[in-house]
Amino acid sequence: MTRTQLQLDKDTYEALRRRAHMERKSMSAIARKMLRESLGLERPDQNLERKKFTFISSGASGRSDISVRHDEALSEDFN
Repeated sequence: MTRTQLQLDKDTYEALRRRAHMERKSMSAIARKMLRESLGLERPDQNLERKKFTFISSGASGRSDISVRHDEALSEDFN
């Protein structure tokens, strides 16, 4: 990634800050996503599938073999 600096008016800054807080992401992550969408580099719904799995990495499973047996663990939990 390339580092850059933007100057924002107060209203834009506050809106960006609120959005970042609401989505629990950094202001930089929100700005990057909005710029990519605005420039046509990413569709707004491109990450929709990932949003369905917000529970991923939300806690410890207590199982040490989960990365090896993930298919079995999922079938146990969803069947």
